[in-house]
Amino acid sequence: MVITVIIILSAIVVIGLIVFIHEFGHFIVAKLFGIGVEKFSIGYPPTMVSHKIGETEYCIGWVPLGGYVKLVGENPELADDDNPKSFLKKSPLVRMAVLGAGPTMNILLGILLLWLVLAFVGESVPKYDTPRIGSVIPGMPASKAGIEPQDLFLFVDGDTVKNWDEMAALIHGKPDQTIAITVQRGDSIFNVQCTPQPRQVTLETGDTVFGMIGIVPTTEQHPIGLVDATWRSIYASVGIVAAVMSFLWKLILGHASMSEVGGPVMIAQMAGDSARMGIWQFLIFIAALSINLAILNLIPIPILDGGQMLFALIEGIRKKALSAKVVAAFQQASIVFLLAIMLLVTIKDILRFF
Repeated sequence: MVITVIIILSAIVVIGLIVFIHEFGHFIVAKLFGIGVEKFSIGYPPTMVSHKIGETEYCIGWVPLGGYVKLVGENPELADDDNPKSFLKKSPLVRMAVLGAGPTMNILLGILLLWLVLAFVGESVPKYDTPRIGSVIPGMPASKAGIEPQDLFLFVDGDTVKNWDEMAALIHGKPDQTIAITVQRGDSIFNVQCTPQPRQVTLETGDTVFGMIGIVPTTEQHPIGLVDATWRSIYASVGIVAAVMSFLWKLILGHASMSEVGGPVMIAQMAGDSARMGIWQFLIFIAALSINLAILNLIPIPILDGGQMLFALIEGIRKKALSAKVVAAFQQASIVFLLAIMLLVTIKDILRFF
């Protein structure tokens, strides 16, 4: 019960913060360019509380899975051509700036949180001299087998393991093969069985298939200065961006699987796990997720910011807006597509735990 409460509260904090920062980006840039904002909502209707200040109604919805900013004149069919505060009256470049402000703020949030961790805690360096588990990835074989953080692996299929590399080599070499692992947890020693999932990994020598059970080594903190923390946080953020884009490209080429994609259930589970590991691990998780969602939001799908930016770019190039019917058709198709993807990953998330 306590763990469930932690998971729910952690998920609400994570999603709420990321959504607030994202929508605040749209809001503040729209205001800077003189665009009217009718509503700023965190969460979706029904409305829990609301308060109107000036032209803008500020709301918190009962469904904490997103949020939105409703701009004056953003709907072509309802736009008032004579209203100078209308979103569609602004130039394509201004509209692209407003649309891109949300993902930009999410990336800046990620950099800030990583800087806080690096500046005040230090750099996490993996400890490969011990086969002790630092964290377990939800839904993976280790998690299903009951392996927990701080567990110490003693034997893998009867072979003694003295460090992380020895343990990893034995596991990597047995994809889709059930292995027996002897685990020490405190004063208790017990055996578990799990089957490593096959994952294609690209090495200098070419592609190969490794067995993965979803475990991460323990780490130790190495303090670094405030200036170094700035550069390290930017570098880490760029690394996250590159990793997300690489995965999306592999997904398009068919070199990655949708089974590796997590949805709301997985996010909630990981939020709860990181929260139980401490505030700093929780901040790292929020940073990574914020940057991840920023990149996904820039995908040129009409319902996302990236798709809307593409429409504005096309209008700027051809000096003429796309017809409302064409835009509406693309948006409706993208809504169906995204709902199907969300349903698929949510079902996969739930099935991971069975």
